[in-house]
Amino acid sequence: MRGVAQVNPAGFCDDFMRQALWTARLVKSFNDDDLKVRPGEGSMTASEQIQQICASDNFTKSVLSDEQVAHSAFERQFDVSTVKAALASIKLMISEVTEAAQKATPEFWLEEIEPFGPEWRMTRGQVAYLMIDHDAHHRGQLTVYLRVAGKTPPMLYDPVNENQIFEGI
Repeated sequence: MRGVAQVNPAGFCDDFMRQALWTARLVKSFNDDDLKVRPGEGSMTASEQIQQICASDNFTKSVLSDEQVAHSAFERQFDVSTVKAALASIKLMISEVTEAAQKATPEFWLEEIEPFGPEWRMTRGQVAYLMIDHDAHHRGQLTVYLRVAGKTPPMLYDPVNENQIFEGI
């Protein structure tokens, strides 16, 4: 993977936060019954999509904090049974990923790892940004799920106020 030669942890945290808040705003547009929606046979439910996003954020935390990248991080289970619980899980992962990113040394960000095998050799910073892209993929899927539920998705790139998104969480 090319690009992201050197990561500025504060910049990464800003990028991660913005993307996570876009996801949270989207999730907040669902109601609890909508979390069972799936666009077709064999598709994940909306709650399973949210679980996948939280689990991939947990993997990002592992990339930024563990000497050995823990693939088991994808297996961490989150409460996504209600919209409020799903938002709390997203908020938790924002906190955990941000904390890990802030604690990682510049050398740690630049360490090359092979998270998915030798053909995937890249720096921890590159993997962290790859995981932001992965979350964006699932956020796009959730946009479709909202439409299947008969709702209009919020404007994706509008500014997001963290306090409004997580009010009451």
